[in-house]
Amino acid sequence: MEPLKGYDAAFALRCWRGTAPAGEAEEIAGSDPAALRARAEALVADRAWGYIELAAWNFELNDWVRMEAFRPN
Repeated sequence: MEPLKGYDAAFALRCWRGTAPAGEAEEIAGSDPAALRARAEALVADRAWGYIELAAWNFELNDWVRMEAFRPN
């Protein structure tokens, strides 16, 4: 089976430098939401990103749907 064009994984971290989603996000794709959640927590603790969303791909919407959001404390 050939993978769908533009579709890397069922989940992704969508990362922005600012404190809110604005502009285009950098995406880190993955199949394990727990591993992505741990990575998001580490990235915001290091202040590598200002705002991160853990999202799931929705085929009906053809877009990411936010599951959780992460910000530095």
